[in-house]
Amino acid sequence: MSAWRGSCERLKTETFRAVFVERRAQLLLVGDNMIPSRSPWIRRVRTPRNPVAIENKLRASVRNVLAGSLLLSSFAVPAQQSGAVEELEVVVVTGSYIEGTAEDAALPVDVFTAADLQMQGSPSMVDLVKSIPAVQGVLGESNQFGSAQSTGSSNINLRGIGAVRTLVLMNGRRLAGSPTGNGVDTNLLPMAAIGRIEVLKDGAAATYGSDAVAGVVNFITKTNVEGLSLDASYSYIDGSDGDYSANVLWGHRADTWNFMVAGGYRHRSELNTTDRDWAVRSFDENPQGGYSSFGNPGKYNVTAGPTTDAQIFRDPGCAALGGFGIDDEGCRFQYVTFDNLTEREEHYQLYTEFNMDIGEKTGLHIEALYAVHDAPEENSSPSYGPQQGANLTATPTRNLVSPNYIVPLSNPGLRAILPLLDATDRAAVEARRFVVASGLQWRPLGNGGNPLTGEGKKDERLFDGFRVSASLDGEFGPNIGWNTAVTYSENTRETNTPDILAYRLQLALNGLGGPDCPAGATAGSAGCLFFNPFSNAFAGNPSTGRVNDFNYDPSLANNPAVIDWMFEDNGWEDTASTLAVDLVFNGELSWSLPGGAVGWAAGGQYRDEGFERKVNFWTDIDQNPCVDTPINGNTGCDTQFGVFTFFGPLRNQDLSRDVYGVFGEVNLPLFESLQAQLAVRYEDYGGLVGSTTNPKISLRWQALDWLALRGSAGSTFRGPQQTQLLDGFSTTLVYTGVNRGYKPYDNYGDPDLDPEEADTFNVGAIVQAGDFKASLDYWNFKFKNPIGTEGGTELVAAFFGVDPGDPNFCDDPAYDNLQQRFTFTQDASGNPICSASTLTRTRVNVINGPEERISGLDASLSYLFDGWFGGELLVGVDGSYTLKYERDALFVEGILINDADDYAGTRGGAGLGSLPELRGSWYLDFSSGNHAVRWTSRYIDGVTDVRSSVPDGFREIGSFLTHDLVYRLQLPGETTLSAAVINLTDRDPPLARLDLSYDPFIGNPLGRYFKVSAIKQF
Repeated sequence: MSAWRGSCERLKTETFRAVFVERRAQLLLVGDNMIPSRSPWIRRVRTPRNPVAIENKLRASVRNVLAGSLLLSSFAVPAQQSGAVEELEVVVVTGSYIEGTAEDAALPVDVFTAADLQMQGSPSMVDLVKSIPAVQGVLGESNQFGSAQSTGSSNINLRGIGAVRTLVLMNGRRLAGSPTGNGVDTNLLPMAAIGRIEVLKDGAAATYGSDAVAGVVNFITKTNVEGLSLDASYSYIDGSDGDYSANVLWGHRADTWNFMVAGGYRHRSELNTTDRDWAVRSFDENPQGGYSSFGNPGKYNVTAGPTTDAQIFRDPGCAALGGFGIDDEGCRFQYVTFDNLTEREEHYQLYTEFNMDIGEKTGLHIEALYAVHDAPEENSSPSYGPQQGANLTATPTRNLVSPNYIVPLSNPGLRAILPLLDATDRAAVEARRFVVASGLQWRPLGNGGNPLTGEGKKDERLFDGFRVSASLDGEFGPNIGWNTAVTYSENTRETNTPDILAYRLQLALNGLGGPDCPAGATAGSAGCLFFNPFSNAFAGNPSTGRVNDFNYDPSLANNPAVIDWMFEDNGWEDTASTLAVDLVFNGELSWSLPGGAVGWAAGGQYRDEGFERKVNFWTDIDQNPCVDTPINGNTGCDTQFGVFTFFGPLRNQDLSRDVYGVFGEVNLPLFESLQAQLAVRYEDYGGLVGSTTNPKISLRWQALDWLALRGSAGSTFRGPQQTQLLDGFSTTLVYTGVNRGYKPYDNYGDPDLDPEEADTFNVGAIVQAGDFKASLDYWNFKFKNPIGTEGGTELVAAFFGVDPGDPNFCDDPAYDNLQQRFTFTQDASGNPICSASTLTRTRVNVINGPEERISGLDASLSYLFDGWFGGELLVGVDGSYTLKYERDALFVEGILINDADDYAGTRGGAGLGSLPELRGSWYLDFSSGNHAVRWTSRYIDGVTDVRSSVPDGFREIGSFLTHDLVYRLQLPGETTLSAAVINLTDRDPPLARLDLSYDPFIGNPLGRYFKVSAIKQF
């Protein structure tokens, strides 16, 4: 190793350690026109032109977790390539600002190069992130049920402890978080420009500040690009129109400057649930497979008198439209037949960067990114079950929150249904002259579809992001360098979800619906339209093809105009922004330790974090706080749930806060074989959050020529998101077992939230013996005051049980405070009726939760068989194993909600997602001449579903093992063709008691598909 260190010193006049040889795999790609390296800290070193970059050597570094070690063999430049010289940039490994730490790092870093991705079949961003063993719980598949209003977006969730605890950087600089609050939206990043991805799997708050709790993922773009590169791909997916993408990359470099521009487009086609037989299950197989007890055709009440029990009847066309009866006269509705497994998505990215030397010692870097992804027609249920009723009287009383609607006998649909009812029900309807439809038993549109679309409802999700960064770097003399940067980024989400206005629904049931119905008109005349909610209005079920040959009457079909008038968009635009100003100094001290010179870095950062929400008229709680606001102008209701039947209102917001941070770190080469690194950061959020100081120590010991040991310990910090400090609420939809359907949960912030803290610990070993490489790391996190939510379904289960008819704690004094979290329908006197069947809404608070302790192991090994059958064979294994995921007991309002438990290997416990114990992959990679073939097997361990709504005997969700085969051919003219079969054995995802009958954080819904791609360089 000393020979290598000496050769580096002869290549430069400054006293700093050059990049270690392992970085050749990260610095050089196919040809000399794609040399990625961009960091917040850059130095240049003269080196012979066109070092060897053949793909066989690149594949030797696939999935290399040895980044940061000095264990690889030295790198000799072939004589025939010596001569002219050009500048290559020295890369600072993610996790430190000290030069030379690439050689001495004690941190666990995985590196993925563009060549690695090509050998895996050029996966999409979602597939790439999901393939990293240390990542769990990634958004990107079936977002409608995984995370509301985020379809089209993706994120990174290291260790499964939450995407907001993983810091995502681009070229070493921060990105604005997604307005969804689910971390950074990685689908906005420019895949065409990415040269490599570095994954630091260790807490890094001492260097980077808040959010770097679980680790850091740094997307680093290519630079020094010369010429034009084009690539395109197409994936054939059975049941859909396929996915396809196209990218262009062009760059030019001169003596003192270079410029690059990259553009990308990716199309994803929709795949309906009915195109996969495993996704639409019978009720017996999966009673949570998208079934709801409040459906259409529905259940209706006929009250014979004020003191008598209600009579109940089911719409007689229940079975004709594909529903099936329930014991209590209801009609069960399966809404997932209207949903998609994947939505149509359009993704666009445009990226450019400019680099220039200013004089001998100063460099300028400017980069800009604009990206969009659009899901214009997310399929969803034709309508939702109303959670509040219309109040068309001047003095709001019982109907303010009770989700009841009156269908008068004058409604043509009801009159036509009468002959099909039994004599008792028919007589009761004729006596009372109306029936009652309740959102607890019924919804306006269901099995018959939505006449506006001919299928389900169409929701809109549009995300766009803008980012610009400019930096200068230079030197003060031979031993001190500096770097300063200003970075601004913002991400915007526009979401529109059609929902029915409660007062319009009631008017339409009365025959006073439609945009042309004048005030004071007679029902059903002068442009006034009836809404017919009964089965005789629907020709069939458009999602299943079921034909209503029982009682459909075209003359009773609903006019699309009245449906369109009933619906308005629950919509808003959210923008999250970050302005970051960085100043960093680094260098080497004039004195040395036995192992060499002491390196140091110090600096500061200022961040302005903003969040703005603009809501539309109908969603605005300040303009429409009450269900009857447009009719009576009432803005003084006690329960301000807005005007929609289902979704709650929102408020315009404009939030901003300033964050200041300073840090310092020092690299101490105690001996030639032992290095230590110390770091500390102080960060101040001011206001409600306060400040924190986070230290960290890292060690690396080269115990033997072939064995290195490393370890680190430190503390991390994360402040609450600004929206979590507000005392307002936003509404989410969650399947609730005791109600056998989705219910709204109103999530409230808390101005008194404390920041969360975590102690982190990592220890590992690195082995290299010839062409054999291996690493093993143990990691541990201990969270104090973790920020999260109480878990709405757990509150409901603790109070009402999990099945209809379970005992509840209504009017139990010990549960009084918890009972106040629930909103119920009211009796004739306006008093809440406490029962699971009358539950309409639940309040859930953001809290500092119970302590958590999480630990696990990461392992990687590979061996390169050189000269094997005239080529090279690389075999390897990567894996991550979670040893424990312990959480202390949770009490809410003095009531035990969750016991203390270990949630490793489970899903759904304590509001957590899926936490498989083992995730990993193994691969065989053979190359010979212009041909290369790769076999990759990916494994995700099964989990136990511990949700209270899942009965014993149905809790196990099986493991998921898939195999991918990729072939690549290098053709003359710098052209590369590849063909891949993904999920070669056509493995279906294991059954889970979830809406789509699989867990999107474990399985993949596409099945076997075929992908072809081509790359052409000019």
